[in-house]
Amino acid sequence: MATSASSRRRFLASATTVTAGVALSPQIAAAAERRRPYRESKRVDMHAHHLAPDYLAALHGAGIYSGGGLPFPEWSPELAIEFMDSYGIALQMISTSDPGVDFLTDPAQAAQLARDTNDWLAELMAQYPKRFGGLGVVSLQDPDAARAEAARCLDELHLDGLGLLASSKGRYLGDPAFDGLHSALNDRGAWVFVHPVGVGADDKPSYSVPDFVAEFPFETTRTIASLLFNGVFARYRNIRWHFAHGGGTIPMHRARLRVLAANSELAVAALGLPSGSKGLTAESPIRALRRSFFDTALIADPPPLEAVRAMTKVDGMVFGTDWPFSSRTFTEPGDPAPALSKVFDNGDRRAIDRLNALREFRRLRKFIPKS
Repeated sequence: MATSASSRRRFLASATTVTAGVALSPQIAAAAERRRPYRESKRVDMHAHHLAPDYLAALHGAGIYSGGGLPFPEWSPELAIEFMDSYGIALQMISTSDPGVDFLTDPAQAAQLARDTNDWLAELMAQYPKRFGGLGVVSLQDPDAARAEAARCLDELHLDGLGLLASSKGRYLGDPAFDGLHSALNDRGAWVFVHPVGVGADDKPSYSVPDFVAEFPFETTRTIASLLFNGVFARYRNIRWHFAHGGGTIPMHRARLRVLAANSELAVAALGLPSGSKGLTAESPIRALRRSFFDTALIADPPPLEAVRAMTKVDGMVFGTDWPFSSRTFTEPGDPAPALSKVFDNGDRRAIDRLNALREFRRLRKFIPKS
């Protein structure tokens, strides 16, 4: 009996040692982390908007009461903070959404509205430095004025970056007219958030579907193609491009972009491709998209999320809500995008929700923890 008891003790001691070893195994620990319910209280919302009082008044003065086909929602700093607190969001990086400032057809008036809006944004950030980041707005009607205002936003107002709309008056962001603007942004290593804009009535197809459903994704796709085939990605490599809504339909178009880029020398002459396309190769679109960032706003569904991950990898994805324009999609507090957990494990979700933004914005690291 003593021998049997001694054997049992040795067996139990051995089993305990093995179990402890398994518990300390990095693979087992990682698997346990993936199974643990995902919780996050320090998200960085990289795609959110404001409706500054004077900006909204200017819209109403021009008879504009909706953007992208949706009525303008109610917005205030207090409402934004209430929303953030309900969904584990530490900070929103806010910008001006569609229609920007170029609904004012006088370039000087549009530029002045941009200046006033940026001044207001800087004051808001000073009042709530831990809750709001800011992306400045410019009028694209006058590229020289846009360059000057972009420099003021970054050098004097110390905003976190710039928010550009995909097009203005039919000109997309790759248009050579904007080379001076891109040069200024490149010199500063600027973060540039690109948001779609409603298509003009003369260019919009007649099929009675609001812009935010179809035309918005197509506008983002068009401006990415414009940037690529005008050589902007290749020439201004310091710009940190961030495209809304997963880049529109660009994940589905990557193969087409590669075919055209691989034959760019011939296509310039035969198809009228911009001269800036010369020198592109089949790998040029892959490199450009891999270096860019894409947010999760309004694409929280496994197929598009998988497509964006395949295009840019997890370290090129950032969390976004599109609030307050998306306010009707948020009905219960808690996880604002539970569908992300159908595609990403906890570590990847943490990178998307917070860590990728902290890597790019040093000032946020002072008050938003990495762990």
